[in-house]
Amino acid sequence: MLDLDFNLNELNSKPDEELAVLGKTDKTAAAVLISRYSRLIFIKSEIYATAETDSDDLHQEGMLSLLKAIEAFDPKKGVKFCTFAEVCIVNRMRTLSKRSVKNTSFAERIDDDEAADVLSVDETPESIYFYKEFFSELWKNICSVLSLTELNVLTLCVQGLSYKSAAEKLGITEKAVDNAMQRARKKIRAVMHDIN
Repeated sequence: MLDLDFNLNELNSKPDEELAVLGKTDKTAAAVLISRYSRLIFIKSEIYATAETDSDDLHQEGMLSLLKAIEAFDPKKGVKFCTFAEVCIVNRMRTLSKRSVKNTSFAERIDDDEAADVLSVDETPESIYFYKEFFSELWKNICSVLSLTELNVLTLCVQGLSYKSAAEKLGITEKAVDNAMQRARKKIRAVMHDIN
């Protein structure tokens, strides 16, 4: 556990560009980047949500876009990772929103000719399925180790609420929120260590 904490502390101090390069092969580095960009993805998914496109679908697409950004990022091109990632995330969300038709899934709305425009060479149905399965399994593992309070606190804080606001919403003290977050972080580190 101490090695993992040290590794996370070391990774947390690295800039996004270095983490993106490491994240191509190191799941923990990728997880640090995911945690840094989760709030951005949440905010963008709320902005681009429509009656036809659910914000949860957009959030999932945003996460996939972030993973693709980590894979495709090339620091030699002189672009900051934050700019590159945001463009990837927003473009994918805009595309999904524009193509949305009520009660029709994204896969049903594209024909074979359009598929070439939507899927890059590296982004295949298999890789999309893999990423969705990976995050689904990761979230299940995280949920299985957190108490209900820890899960509620984590969810509210990821959505951007302050400890004070989360405490008011849950009817607990700010200290209880802080304690729950500390416990949640330790448990999530252990889960990330197990999958690495």
